[in-house]
Amino acid sequence: MNKQQHVKIFIADDHPVIAHGISCMLAKQANMKIVGNALSGKEMFQLLPKARPTILLLDLNMPGTDFYQNIAWVKKNSPWVKIIIFSGYYSPELVKSLIQEGASGYVAKTSKPAELIEAINSILSGKTFVAPPANAQSDNCQNPQQNGLSDDFRKRLSLSRREHQVLELISKGFSSLNIGKTLYISKHTVETHRKNILRKLDFNTSTELVKFAVQQGLVQ
Repeated sequence: MNKQQHVKIFIADDHPVIAHGISCMLAKQANMKIVGNALSGKEMFQLLPKARPTILLLDLNMPGTDFYQNIAWVKKNSPWVKIIIFSGYYSPELVKSLIQEGASGYVAKTSKPAELIEAINSILSGKTFVAPPANAQSDNCQNPQQNGLSDDFRKRLSLSRREHQVLELISKGFSSLNIGKTLYISKHTVETHRKNILRKLDFNTSTELVKFAVQQGLVQ
């Protein structure tokens, strides 16, 4: 088969064993070729443009960066790449939000190999593909504790996309007024988001928010 016909796949996952296993499985497909992998968001930023993949398998919990920012970066710098979120965490609301941000699909890490291959082929044909965990309830998230997620990552997952944006701007030193102007929302709405963020993250001060955001890679 001509090399130009290969579906070029890049894997971004901070677990080398998982990345290796997926690479070996997909490499057995006649029309698929692994062109790179990254263990962190920053490594992905460096390697992805040079690899020029067709498909990016992207884990949510990449060290040093935020998952929303990762999607935004890919769409800006490599807009031809189709993003498949490949994660051990599932929430219908979160998956919907990630697709709205630019992801083309979601596949649970517990899915069978055939489902991942089906997802790749479906997305290449222009469709959106979502394969939740087999034991996921339709209206509820999987219990993050069962997936070995850290407390900090669970906190990040509790925030909405808008709350992520507000937190990022708070961490950059923006006032509530300037955050409102940047996001085209009222100062009152910003203050409501700030209170909700503090509550969800279990913090009392903006200083704690900034420290958390820096540690979690929300500020680039």
